[in-house]
Amino acid sequence: MKIGHLADVHLGHRQYGLNQREDDMTNTFKATLQLIMRDDPDAILLPGDLFHSRDLRPKVLEAAERGLSVVPDDVPVLVSRGNHDENLTPREVTWLNYLHRREHIVLLEADLESKAEAAQFERHDADELGEDAGFYEIETETGTAHVFGLQWRGARTDTALEKVAEGIRNTADEHGQPDYTILLAHFGIEDEVPALGGNVTHAELRKVREEVDYLALGHIHKRYDASNWIYNPGSPEAHSTSEARDDWEHGYYSVELSQAENGYDGPGKLAHDVEHNCARRRPFYTIEFDVTPFDSASELETAFRDHVKDEQESLQSTLDREEFLLGSEQREPMIDLRFEGTLQFDRGSFRVDELAEQAEALCDALYVQTNTSRVTTAEIQELLAELDDDEVFIDGRLQTAALEQRVFETIATESEYSDHADEVATLLGEAHRMAQDGENTDDIVDVVSENRRELFPEATADVSLDVDEDPFANRDENEDDTADQQTVAAPGGEEE
Repeated sequence: MKIGHLADVHLGHRQYGLNQREDDMTNTFKATLQLIMRDDPDAILLPGDLFHSRDLRPKVLEAAERGLSVVPDDVPVLVSRGNHDENLTPREVTWLNYLHRREHIVLLEADLESKAEAAQFERHDADELGEDAGFYEIETETGTAHVFGLQWRGARTDTALEKVAEGIRNTADEHGQPDYTILLAHFGIEDEVPALGGNVTHAELRKVREEVDYLALGHIHKRYDASNWIYNPGSPEAHSTSEARDDWEHGYYSVELSQAENGYDGPGKLAHDVEHNCARRRPFYTIEFDVTPFDSASELETAFRDHVKDEQESLQSTLDREEFLLGSEQREPMIDLRFEGTLQFDRGSFRVDELAEQAEALCDALYVQTNTSRVTTAEIQELLAELDDDEVFIDGRLQTAALEQRVFETIATESEYSDHADEVATLLGEAHRMAQDGENTDDIVDVVSENRRELFPEATADVSLDVDEDPFANRDENEDDTADQQTVAAPGGEEE
């Protein structure tokens, strides 16, 4: 039995406002499915964030259907819901429900509404599709696998996992014990990806491990695996400059199941052989430049141009990597341009936009993202003379993050959030970093909202917004509105 596993596709993400980046998400999704199909899989797993937003423009929905069309009808694409697909107060019908009814995917969700201790899982029925299913059964000569789905639960994931473990056990009692069990879910593992907040611990997965052979995760865009049963492939595309670092792998898993031998510690009779594969994605390249040695803007600009030229050999080597090629052709890179050091002249003469234009032309780049957060001036350094050198200077360089953390700690301590000052300060710093990196505003809102719910559940549990589903329902029907700016009418008749 063979299975493919990808996650966090984020169709519709127009990174940095670029149409080409939105197209990249579509093209990479389709290309990744084509790569998976080379292995002739019996099923494909996609645990969350197929879409970047629950409100879709026509182009995005079309991209999803076009991408999924490369998968034959007899290979199920098993999907669970992520935080971008739908929030914790889902609408009656979502676009994932639509794709499920159209038989492009099988949407798997746990019924957690009952007050019972166990989640309910209804078997997928091809003759009675409904809006979703609880579990899907894969049967091959190798054996039988049950695939379950847990939708995004945010801070309530730990309690949902307890119900899910019991529900999977009950399902086996009712429908027969499978040879292998898979759970799709959308959350991070605290011990594997520290400092991101809101993650599940290994201890909270103990009961799940008693029932599940393979935990197919999404949510964290960096590839990681743990304990020979937890697998997170990383998003096919990098969604920020920080995610594009070489130590963040992006791609998909190829999973092959065979009869377990002595020593296999999973609950089933089959064992897995898992291989991570790189996706085909847009290249990012980082150029760092120290402004300290230059006494004038003209001297800096000349040296900067020479520095970018010196980077060309390394850049071309990066562009030649197989994961970044489009067929056999190199792709225009995204340039992460990072300035650091101490300016010896007036900051008004530091023409960052012009330097970015030079870099874009010299590198034949699709886009240049600039970062000056590590640049200070000689005057500011004089004002910092009384600060603790060990805290804000490392190897003679100002650590702006340390200063920002101080400011954020002061804000948090003197606010109503003083009981969680450290956590709030860290969150403010993360939001500030995302804003500096040009991250999508919706992404920043999601990060702040998720962490707020986790830090202050008592303040958010009963919050609801009394807003019409379509605030524009009564606008003038003759009002001009281009097709690309409209959102698609939601399945079921509402305008979303």
